[in-house]
Amino acid sequence: MNKFTNVLIKFFLIVNLTLASIAHSQSDSDYLQAIKSPIRIEQDLKIDQTRKPLEMLKFIQPKPGMVVLDIFSGGGYTAQLMNLAVGPSGKVWAFNTRPSQALADRLQMHPQSNLIPVVGTLNELLTDSDGRVDIVTIVNSYHDMVNANSEIQITNKRIYDLLKPGGILIIRDHEAKAGAGKSVTKTLHRIDPLSVTQDFESVGFRKIQEGDFVKISADSKEEHSSKNETGTQGFVFKFMK
Repeated sequence: MNKFTNVLIKFFLIVNLTLASIAHSQSDSDYLQAIKSPIRIEQDLKIDQTRKPLEMLKFIQPKPGMVVLDIFSGGGYTAQLMNLAVGPSGKVWAFNTRPSQALADRLQMHPQSNLIPVVGTLNELLTDSDGRVDIVTIVNSYHDMVNANSEIQITNKRIYDLLKPGGILIIRDHEAKAGAGKSVTKTLHRIDPLSVTQDFESVGFRKIQEGDFVKISADSKEEHSSKNETGTQGFVFKFMK
């Protein structure tokens, strides 16, 4: 390989790295635009400090046109944020096991035709949607899903089936002590991260990334997740089908 070829290869490597950096910067800008959207409600802005929406969006990497399922969506904090990120060409299903008045109020204030409330069972989730979902998000509620369904692995297999090949599952939750498994999901509303990994890997998922932006070292992990004055230690995992 001659000197000219070496220089040419280095040039293209620099160009590619520069383009990648620009794309990343543009992506961050898009996410910030979603976070600052005027349709987000005041309550969302109050909890942004602990929810860290920019870090979450950068970790998840939603793109325009993607299809998202947000499970145990509650009032729609995550669902609306994801909807703003995937844009009008995308779609977000906000799934709950019973109707959410908070979600209905959110959409009444600022209708979004592609943010769709869904009420159903955990073992079914969506009908006629196998292999059509790009991203599934479960934020601070997998422990609740465990509490609500003694056959949680049926739900987890259903999530796997709903995702496209290469689809992404995001799990964020309140961390229990190592070795606790699922023993404190009801008492402390926390769950052992290892048990989450085992649950989803057993139905075919592969964990590909962990986020460190929800770590709070001062948390003893011995108090209820909603009553810890220092903030709750969290974990966030990305799995791939």
